[in-house]
Amino acid sequence: MTNDGWNTPVGSLMGREERMTRYGGAKYGGIEPSRKTPNVFIYSDPTRGKAFGYNFDGWNEDHTIFLYTGEGRIDDQQMRDGNRAILKHRIERRALRLFVADGLIPGTGQKNHRYIGKFEVDRERPYFLEEALDQEKESRTVFVFRLRPLGEVFYRDTDQSSSGDIRLTTEAALVPLEAYVSQTFENPGGRATTAVRRESELCARYVSYIGRNFQRWKITPAGETRPLFTDLYDQEENELYEAKGTTTRDAVRRSVGQLLDYQRHITPKPKLALLLPHRPSDDLINFLRNVGISCVYEELETGFSRIEVTTGED
Repeated sequence: MTNDGWNTPVGSLMGREERMTRYGGAKYGGIEPSRKTPNVFIYSDPTRGKAFGYNFDGWNEDHTIFLYTGEGRIDDQQMRDGNRAILKHRIERRALRLFVADGLIPGTGQKNHRYIGKFEVDRERPYFLEEALDQEKESRTVFVFRLRPLGEVFYRDTDQSSSGDIRLTTEAALVPLEAYVSQTFENPGGRATTAVRRESELCARYVSYIGRNFQRWKITPAGETRPLFTDLYDQEENELYEAKGTTTRDAVRRSVGQLLDYQRHITPKPKLALLLPHRPSDDLINFLRNVGISCVYEELETGFSRIEVTTGED
């Protein structure tokens, strides 16, 4: 038995009630600090995250970091309660004990858990922020803690993170159009699917109209796990397009932000253009001119028309 009262071997199965009886801590939470022993119990169950379209939990590629999504099911997660207990565990002289869901306790409908080992938060970068859906399927920010093992740990292939750890440097590479898989949390549900389909169909019509090959940029910013995919990139003209399936002010504003975000990661810096299904209002055209972004829009009879930012003319 260790001096913190822990005597459960790595790899053991243990239900929450047994853990609560032996070591303290409440029964149901994902993060349970104990008043009985100097431990913080962490429960990882990737199936819960998958229900909302993400799965950050699990080992990174070289098994040196276990990623764990913080607690809080609605709105942005806050650094309090269980999240704070993880972040401050060294100051409070508590060990982090990690469990991963593993089947059901025999004869019950309760989940069983396998003890993975003792951990600490990474000293240089204890966590990073990611975007995910909450219980109401609204976009929000979550904490992803970076846990380093202390001593023996239990590895399983099934405990690999699907997102992986953060990148230390920004990576940008050209990929074929077919390599793009849309991942959007801005408008979850049916509307997102419809919007993506409209944008994809608009892009296909424009590529056919221009008659040459286009590509996309895949950009993974430093400090993040999720890559960003641009819409269309014309390498011959060094021009980057953002497509929107609607011509509303909100859509145009979001497109401007996306283009400026992408542009700063691409060398040489590309020209920018917005691809729309209709001609936007004169005020929005002036807005695009002010920020240096061309506008390409579809017309029923002629195909596509362009408003260049350099000429100020249709």
